[in-house]
Amino acid sequence: MPKVRWWALAIATGGFLLPLFAFSQPYADVASVLDLGMGARPLAMGGAFVGLADDVNALFFNPAGLARIQGLPILSSYEVRPGTASYGHLSAAISGLGFGIHYFDFGKIPETDEFGNIIGYFSYRDYFLIAGAGLSLLKDIPLLGEFDLGVIAKYVKVSTLVPGSGSGAALDLAFLLGGNGTSLVQDSLTDARLGILLKNLVGLPLTYKSGHQETWPRSVIVGASAELFRQWTLAMDFAPARGVRFGLEWRPISGFALRAGLRGEGVPIWSLGIGVRFNAFTLDYALVVHPYLAEQHRLSLGFAFPLFSPYRK
Repeated sequence: MPKVRWWALAIATGGFLLPLFAFSQPYADVASVLDLGMGARPLAMGGAFVGLADDVNALFFNPAGLARIQGLPILSSYEVRPGTASYGHLSAAISGLGFGIHYFDFGKIPETDEFGNIIGYFSYRDYFLIAGAGLSLLKDIPLLGEFDLGVIAKYVKVSTLVPGSGSGAALDLAFLLGGNGTSLVQDSLTDARLGILLKNLVGLPLTYKSGHQETWPRSVIVGASAELFRQWTLAMDFAPARGVRFGLEWRPISGFALRAGLRGEGVPIWSLGIGVRFNAFTLDYALVVHPYLAEQHRLSLGFAFPLFSPYRK
């Protein structure tokens, strides 16, 4: 009977996901792929975006932020690690609604016989469909400003050899408080926000054709952000099982941004990035430096139709 080199798949999975989960979780499952996030901007800011959520990346990090999106922004990103895997997405938002298609592809994996001879290849891919909605519940709350509610519906399909193929679904719930309408905003403090994300609050287990099931790991992430002088944005996210994430963005001139981030997940993981906006186009780049693993590069391209403009503070 032919054997599959599952150890090769396991090593490749660990090599791609470990920068995000090193020393913080006992294992990484299929749902963990979503923790790679979307977009180069949040990645450059250390993944601290739950308390910021001020662009279409809110679809992934805090869907309550979709309530503040205006126009029709579209965002795509792509990340590849030669010899390991590739990851990308295409997302869009309009009128408080967001939609995304995401994929994770390991490419060809060798299948061998009992003597170790390669007799063929098979593929391993994860596909994710994500739909989110943000609703503004209250505005002009004393001290707090605006209060928004968000929800994400996620569906994942695993495509590989029949026993390992399967699917599952889950829902996230999120909240976002504050904004530039809060009474805390004055003088040098030009924006302040607080976000909460309840990940995988309810869900259908990832069920494989072999009968194996994986539950969606639940977690709570609390984030906060502050904008100073309309040029500096500071962000911080905290998750009990994941540690603390910090992000910084500096916009010295219109249409240009420099970013930096730090994740404390057992080891310090630094990130840097740059963003350029020209008319309706936005180009973002992120670099993640892990103390033990290979560098991580991600590029994002965004577009807003000329008749619309994405929400900006």
